[in-house]
Amino acid sequence: MPRKYFGTDGIRGEFGLEPLTNNFFIILGIAIAKSLSIKKSIKKKVLIGSDTRESSSQIINLISQGLEIENFSIDNAGIVPTPAIAFYTQKEKYDIGLMVSASHNLFKDNGVKIFNQDGYKISSEEEQYIEDYINTLLQSNKHHEIKGSNVFDVSEKITSEYKKFCINTAANYKFDNKKITLDLANGSNYKIASDIFRRVGFDISIHNNKPDGRNINDKCGSTYLKNLPTQIENDNSEYGLSVDGDGDRLVVINHQGKIFDGDDILYTIIKGKIIENENISGVVGTSMTNYSLEKFLRNEKIPFERVEVGDKYVLEKMIEKGYFIGGETSGHILMLEYLTSGDSLIAGLQFLYYSDILKKNNADTFLKKYPQKITNIFYEKSLDESIINIAIKEAMDFFRRPDTRLVIRKSGTENCIRIMVEAKDEAYVESLSIEIRKFVEDKINSIL
Repeated sequence: MPRKYFGTDGIRGEFGLEPLTNNFFIILGIAIAKSLSIKKSIKKKVLIGSDTRESSSQIINLISQGLEIENFSIDNAGIVPTPAIAFYTQKEKYDIGLMVSASHNLFKDNGVKIFNQDGYKISSEEEQYIEDYINTLLQSNKHHEIKGSNVFDVSEKITSEYKKFCINTAANYKFDNKKITLDLANGSNYKIASDIFRRVGFDISIHNNKPDGRNINDKCGSTYLKNLPTQIENDNSEYGLSVDGDGDRLVVINHQGKIFDGDDILYTIIKGKIIENENISGVVGTSMTNYSLEKFLRNEKIPFERVEVGDKYVLEKMIEKGYFIGGETSGHILMLEYLTSGDSLIAGLQFLYYSDILKKNNADTFLKKYPQKITNIFYEKSLDESIINIAIKEAMDFFRRPDTRLVIRKSGTENCIRIMVEAKDEAYVESLSIEIRKFVEDKINSIL
């Protein structure tokens, strides 16, 4: 059964527009509380934090109001990255951890990511359970007046403990004052990241660390890399690390302008671990993961599993198979030896350490990728889902080729269709991507 409110990464959309109204977020708080109340041992205690969007504090108040109706107490983590919520929820055994964020989207969008007591994103079944409560509550047509809520500020404590945790993951590494550039997306890491990287031994230059509530991910961050090569050159840095607005996604660029996406970052870390004789039981990627990474792992006799796009699906498969590393091409890197969530800062530290290992051992530092192109077709939110499904199915059927890896899917976080074409010849990939885009757009227009 398709979920109405939850996508591939929590609830997300434009704040203030249906369905993400003030009343909805109050009801969401009530629904979350009710979904927890059947558990035998609960503290009735919730942790909530946010990124830097101007709507985040209002949403925190609305959700907290709903939770308080059900007699839950709320600790406010303030502005923190998403992995800090996962970390502290698990550490202090809150009943649930909530992160108010729309990740890499621009400021008008907002939403909620939900973590269970063990610091993992809640399952699809748990999301459906909360949705059932939301739908039931909405049917009552009860409108809740907006009131103030009572939250306890734990921002200093969680920030301090999370920074110590990140630093400890690199406690045995020597970075020798290496120069790096950080693009912090005017998001959740705008204060935390600089302190962590300096304290582990880097000389850093920082960009996009002045959030104003509206500039999160705006021409910056891991989904907008146009400015970073120039910044790296001007800073005289070896690498530039670019994170997204809520700090769970990482993309890296070196001083030569080479972009390291999630596949490249996984390759660097895994190759370094192999050189260091560290055990790798297996790796999980997604349908978008470049075939070259799968081929590399197969040659190393390391099991590899693909799942649908979404870091929670990567995590579920990692837990099922007992693997400790996985990730997405977009830059979500999961390393369960450290944390239950993707973490751009920890991934950055691991990438920088293992890239140095590769260089010292004269190993290949680049994953030799198959040409791949991702094309996005954006559409109006009001477009009927059936039309999208028809266009995707017919495009997949028409363009399926034995020598081509093709993924056409509806995004779980934005109003767009993503087309991924991968093959051995770059010119072929480019031309086929154009053909498929035109086919999908023409199909949508012919049905309307």
